[in-house]
Amino acid sequence: MSLWTKLHTLVRATAHEPIEELVDANSLRIMAQEIREAEQALHQARLDLAGLIAERRQLERHNQQLAEQLETREHQARAALEQDDEALALAVASRIADIESQLTSQRQHAEALSRQEQALREDLGQAAQSLRHYQRELTLAKARRGNAGLGRKLGACSTGLKGHMEEITSSFERIRASQEHQSEVTTALKELDEEANGQDLDRRLRASGILKGSLDAKNVLARLKAQENAASVPGSLSSGA
Repeated sequence: MSLWTKLHTLVRATAHEPIEELVDANSLRIMAQEIREAEQALHQARLDLAGLIAERRQLERHNQQLAEQLETREHQARAALEQDDEALALAVASRIADIESQLTSQRQHAEALSRQEQALREDLGQAAQSLRHYQRELTLAKARRGNAGLGRKLGACSTGLKGHMEEITSSFERIRASQEHQSEVTTALKELDEEANGQDLDRRLRASGILKGSLDAKNVLARLKAQENAASVPGSLSSGA
């Protein structure tokens, strides 16, 4: 399938799209198809070159055979002349002329084939190098397109994850605010209960130092020390009495 056939097919399939957008949207596919067609053409050119090389080699082998025949006929012609057989020598010379004419023509043909072979070899080398270059470029282009798609997916994923994290943060803030509010409510209820039971007044008196608890360790220790000091002093009021 040629490029124009592909383009016409795409145009018929999506006639509502501009050709520029159509080509751009399918640029990688078109390039891949062009590379495939170039690979096929290169393969056919190699087959043609192989056929040309085979023809040249066959012609060169035939030319070698003609050269050997020519050498043999010349030897025969000289032998006939040595025997003074002019007619035989002339017949052999006629055959030599035919061989020389054929050999000259085929050598020219072989040289032309050799020049064509060299030119085709150079063209194939350049074409193969260019084809490898575009094959690499196509691979890189596909990779870049894949990376771009992956980047868009990762970007969307990152955006979605950011949104989820923001929702989680918002939920956590609401929970924390609710817990703080509940803690304040619990504290207020406890204070109201203490106030209702008179405990709030005792707490306030105790905080000011006016009300001492019966189980205040400092007061108990101070009282015990005072009693011990009083008992150890001579002439205390108890002994005087």
